[in-house]
Amino acid sequence: MDFLKKYESFIFKNASQVSSIESTLRSLTYILPGRFDDADLASEALFSTLNLLGLYHDTILTKHINSLPPTHRPTPSPLNRYTRDWQSSSVAYKRIVMLLTIIQYTEVLIEMGIQKKWGQQYKWRVITALEAIKAAGRLGLMRLTNNRMLMHPVHVERDVDPAQLADLTEAQLALKESHWTGARTGSTRLQLSAVQKSSTGKAGKTDVTEFLLSKVLTPDVVRRPRDLVGMLNGLGAVGEYLFILRPLIYVLAMRKYGQKSWYPWFLSLAIELVSRSSIKHYLASRGSGRAGSGTPLEKDEMKRRLWLLLYYVLRSPFYDRFTKERLHNFCESASKKPLISLVGGIVRDYQPLWESVYFYTAGS
Repeated sequence: MDFLKKYESFIFKNASQVSSIESTLRSLTYILPGRFDDADLASEALFSTLNLLGLYHDTILTKHINSLPPTHRPTPSPLNRYTRDWQSSSVAYKRIVMLLTIIQYTEVLIEMGIQKKWGQQYKWRVITALEAIKAAGRLGLMRLTNNRMLMHPVHVERDVDPAQLADLTEAQLALKESHWTGARTGSTRLQLSAVQKSSTGKAGKTDVTEFLLSKVLTPDVVRRPRDLVGMLNGLGAVGEYLFILRPLIYVLAMRKYGQKSWYPWFLSLAIELVSRSSIKHYLASRGSGRAGSGTPLEKDEMKRRLWLLLYYVLRSPFYDRFTKERLHNFCESASKKPLISLVGGIVRDYQPLWESVYFYTAGS
């Protein structure tokens, strides 16, 4: 326990340096594949470890930030407000989120390890099991949130600049001088004298306007966290169910008809398009037919899902028929040009992974 406390204290005090090391090592994982035997497996193992370790570091930073007075806490993103609200109110939600996050961070590593150790047959069994677990977990989250659209990621993101965390410690030390605590409510508030700081650094000047603008409440801040994502009913709920079940249906179809068959590819794409159309139609009807209806979080999620359609050009048989040759030609032409040759080299190193590792292009 003493070791964990010392480790948490070290992470908080050196958050900026730790974050820089994490980013550097993550960048390294993108250039490792193809460099030596089993480099792809080593790269993915490092990437998964960094993600899981980063998740633990996020909980440490969040714990310290929550110990600060409200006036010194960084403003959380709407997605984090929404996710934290559900996690704080439901233990089941929190456990499902943790399970889904661990699978998300390790699924590629698991697939590659199973394929290397036991071969293709066991690999597809494990892939099917993982997709089934993910589908069950997401259906559980949808039920717990009263049929709300699932946001990505399901876990709380790090939305605090680690370089600013050192200032939070100083703020904690100056708490008694700059704050007062209400005798009846126990609430801590910033004193007016603490506001009297000029943006130019000259004593005696008060930039009240700047202070007030920093406290302006936007619609997303005023809304209750759960109102940031609306409930889905009817066609909208059907569309969300289809989106959740699509990866599992796709894997089952591939196992039945084969990876080279067009049927699983067209079936998955059709489900994706029907799901998107159903949700968009429901959001438009909920917003009285206005274009672009939906909350900001819902709009962001719909944009993300639109980008997921690009994965279809990297999946067989479309990849084998159209994309593979074009990527090969691009890599050949890029190899003769400076700078661009680096991009072509990375694409060439990743091609075997796109062709053999399901979770690289699953979009699930």
